[in-house]
Amino acid sequence: MNQQINREKGTHGEHWNLVHGGFFSDPIVVAPLVHKVRELAGMSRADIIVDLGGGNGYVLSHILARGVGPGVSLVNLDYSDEQLDAARNAAGIFCVRGSVDTFSRGDVGRENDRFLFMMRSVLHYFGEDGLHLTLRHLRRQTKPGEFFVHQTASFRNKHDAECLNALYQMMGTHKWYPTVDFLCACLAAEGWEVREVLPSFPLPLMSNDLAHRYQLAQDDILRISDCLSRDFFVPEEVFKKAEDGFCAFLHYWIYICTPAMGK
Repeated sequence: MNQQINREKGTHGEHWNLVHGGFFSDPIVVAPLVHKVRELAGMSRADIIVDLGGGNGYVLSHILARGVGPGVSLVNLDYSDEQLDAARNAAGIFCVRGSVDTFSRGDVGRENDRFLFMMRSVLHYFGEDGLHLTLRHLRRQTKPGEFFVHQTASFRNKHDAECLNALYQMMGTHKWYPTVDFLCACLAAEGWEVREVLPSFPLPLMSNDLAHRYQLAQDDILRISDCLSRDFFVPEEVFKKAEDGFCAFLHYWIYICTPAMGK
């Protein structure tokens, strides 16, 4: 994961707000996640909200602006120095440098505090091989009655997921996207109860933006476009070819998880 983060650091910090047409800094796009986190933080009487892989602090800043309970701390955990430097500009957010798959409760708060862990668009960084290990680690940091709320790119259809996984493989990354059913099964296997799965806004991936983010030449983009349009018959809501490249879509879902009873 950390190698991939270092590869993308040219888009981190203040630049992150412009990535993919400003998708990750769109207040309309972030609203469903913010609403659910605030609701569950109040329900569980959380003392600390921790954004795992929270980047430049954008989501936490929206939670802070909408209001949280008295005494609730907001913690932004991220591995990228560039992202954390940008997040430190937001008053009221405490920044911790660390990795999602190795941090401990003590790194981000007091052991006996009530936590709510949240995450947006991070799980795919761990690849297919690292998914179970990461979910297991997060479960070990979470106590009964606490919540893990994550917005994760995943697909209803296995063929659609395979198309996006082929795209990211051809771009030279280890990122990997599951189906909704597969991810729910992985969560259950690692001791999570999935309370809800809610649809969120899809992310349009324009090939010129991907070329910049992953340092791809135009020849690479055209080759990828030809291969995917030839080998995968998926709806235009997932992938569509264009004259100078393509547009693909990551479909996001919000997963409301809590530790399963007896695990």
